[in-house]
Amino acid sequence: MKIVIVEDEPAAANQLKFLLNQLHIEHEILTTIESVAEGIVWFSEHENPDLIFSDIQLADGISFEIYEQIELKSAIIFTTAFDEFAIRAFKHNSIDYLLKPIDSASLNFAIEKFNNQQLMKDELLNLLIKQQVFSIKNYRKSFLVRFRDKLLPIKSEEFAFFYIENGLVYGQVYDGRKFILDFKLDDLETQLDPVDFTRANRQYILSRNCISELVGFINSRIKVKTTPTAPSDIIISKEKVTLFKKWFENVI
Repeated sequence: MKIVIVEDEPAAANQLKFLLNQLHIEHEILTTIESVAEGIVWFSEHENPDLIFSDIQLADGISFEIYEQIELKSAIIFTTAFDEFAIRAFKHNSIDYLLKPIDSASLNFAIEKFNNQQLMKDELLNLLIKQQVFSIKNYRKSFLVRFRDKLLPIKSEEFAFFYIENGLVYGQVYDGRKFILDFKLDDLETQLDPVDFTRANRQYILSRNCISELVGFINSRIKVKTTPTAPSDIIISKEKVTLFKKWFENVI
């Protein structure tokens, strides 16, 4: 994580560096900027960092002047002794607003918000890329599944979900039948239409049509109930909840 600190008080900048080191996160402080003029020059000449910690009131003005003149894609955590700039701060890629003196718990919470935001961006980007790939290729319309001494044709849309159990991959059909498939879940994930199917977790791929209910679960996770009923609990991790809901509502 590449970080720039915008702070005109050396003691405050050093305290922030100390707290970051105490959190034991991988990071690199690229520079400390002490004025609006210095900030405009530095950001004009260097690549955007991942994260900026920015005081608001600097010796020659307020730091908003930097971000209004330079197009930045970096996330910003504002640090200040005053709270009257809070609304304005959130217009500048701000993910948090920390009042001085900054404590370790508040800083850690802000870093977690940044990490979760980056994870969500990465997952959304991967999903969009996947959807673009599928938009120009044919995805699987049907399966030939083994049943006794026969091969039965089953349309992809007839499957409620796919899951792995005891090392075997099963396809569960809406009429109650299930079939052992000669595929890995990773392979199925790339072959099925991502508009209709999604990888819920390491064990399940779900069809949107099989989902009957979403139930709150511990640690901000959700449990998915399906029709037909799945053989084990389907839990969506905290990190994937927002993305899963967006997929289900078809807003991606």
